[in-house]
Amino acid sequence: MTAITRRGFVESLGFGAAAMAVTGRLRAAELPAAWAERKARGLSGSKPNIVFIFSDDLSYYDLSYLGQKHFSTPNIDRLAKAGLVFTNAYAGAPECAPSRASLMTGMHMGHCRIRANRSVRGQDHLTPEDQTVGEVLKQAGYATAFIGKWGIGLPGTPGTPDLQGFDTSYGYYDQRRAHGFFPDYLMENGKEVVIAENHGFNMARVYAYNRRPVNNLKGVANTYDANGRLIPDGVKDPAKVKYSEYLFRDAACRFIREHAERPFFLYYATQLPHGPCIVPDLGPYKDKPWDQKHKEWAAMIHTMDQSVGAIVEELRRCHALEKTIFFFAADNGYSQWGYFARRAWKDDPLFTNKGPWHKGKFVCTDGGGRVPLFVSWPGRIQSGTTEHLTALYDFLETGADLAGVQSRKPTDGISLIPLLEGRETDQPTHAYLYWEGGTMSPHAQAVRMGSWYVYREHPSKPVQVYDLSRDTACANDVAKEHPNVVRRALQIFKEAHIDSEWYINPGDSRDSIQARKERARREGSLQKSTNPNSRYPKKP
Repeated sequence: MTAITRRGFVESLGFGAAAMAVTGRLRAAELPAAWAERKARGLSGSKPNIVFIFSDDLSYYDLSYLGQKHFSTPNIDRLAKAGLVFTNAYAGAPECAPSRASLMTGMHMGHCRIRANRSVRGQDHLTPEDQTVGEVLKQAGYATAFIGKWGIGLPGTPGTPDLQGFDTSYGYYDQRRAHGFFPDYLMENGKEVVIAENHGFNMARVYAYNRRPVNNLKGVANTYDANGRLIPDGVKDPAKVKYSEYLFRDAACRFIREHAERPFFLYYATQLPHGPCIVPDLGPYKDKPWDQKHKEWAAMIHTMDQSVGAIVEELRRCHALEKTIFFFAADNGYSQWGYFARRAWKDDPLFTNKGPWHKGKFVCTDGGGRVPLFVSWPGRIQSGTTEHLTALYDFLETGADLAGVQSRKPTDGISLIPLLEGRETDQPTHAYLYWEGGTMSPHAQAVRMGSWYVYREHPSKPVQVYDLSRDTACANDVAKEHPNVVRRALQIFKEAHIDSEWYINPGDSRDSIQARKERARREGSLQKSTNPNSRYPKKP
């Protein structure tokens, strides 16, 4: 799948060439009078319900509104077409845990508490000193809910969502356990909720399946019946198993029903379509002439899209849809290669869903952080596209602005309210976006300045400079031709980074890292999570 031009993208959404302004957005004169009247009221302090839907390991072109032709996401598409689509959006990090921490705290990787999936002491956590979106919105009287995959505070630590500003929390606190979809327990408001129907689920086989390429699945493949429905193995009664996404969907709708009369914030962090590939129903893709994993990948995204549709419909039933703003994004760049046992960052030969960006998940190159993002509030936000450069750590400031919260700790983000109100000339911009680390590049640093993307693998390695206006794939290093860009990037690499106590800092020696590991052992602060490769433990 090739990159979509801005004009082609807008036309694909049904706006037409005549609707394009210079910036790629609809002209105010073409908007209905009712919208102009609502716009005059402003968004700051309007206290809408806020729903943030965070997909997990979604590829950029896995969404049909962005051009996927082999499968569709109609519910997501409808929201995107009614909202503002960002074509220059980035996650806060190139992998799950730090991306989620950045979203929740508004901090980039030089300042964020969580900077990688693992620190030197294990799966680390937020602390009471951290400020989350949940805490900020509670100040404004919002009911707050986290549902899905948390990943930034194991049970028993101060980093769990129930201790980080969420009145309601339900899902996986441990991000490694979130690799499975038939859990034997989930966490609810700090307590384990046993799901006895899933005891014994054969996760070891699913992980063996995950490691196999599509042409070598014999003996480990998931089993589906003639109707495309999964037959899970290892459980007492396959007909009674509980699929986590369905549980999350039900919990989200229940939260909406219970809080429809007051402002609420719903952080819906679905684990879809993170692998291993498995789904309770292949749905409309069961008879496609594809291998099984491709059917499952499409069906997983179809299931996520159904959850979005269910949330929208519940809001409609509760007469809350017109006062709800939606944010939809992915947590990091391309990762599907890992679940199909392909070479790292190699594009999918059927779905071609990677996009043109360099590399993907686990490394802070342009493709490691580039994600789809849109904000939708029909009747209040002008629909169209914007090339405004943003990172998901702008969300906290934007949410606080919507809620009218004035007193809060400073963050690395900027409120997007002027842009959402159509006042583009008033929208503050970032001097740069900054990243560091990644499991496959723990010492790396990167910065986006205008059209420049600058990266170095290690402080001892050369700085690489790419001009994204000419070289989206980052194939041509132009550092030698632009020494001024290199000098500025080196300044940013120094000024944007504050050393972390427990994470690898760029340039840390092996001895320094090992000494901190030993310190964690002595202090008893190692953070251990469940091993997802074994059979799920039996619960009493």
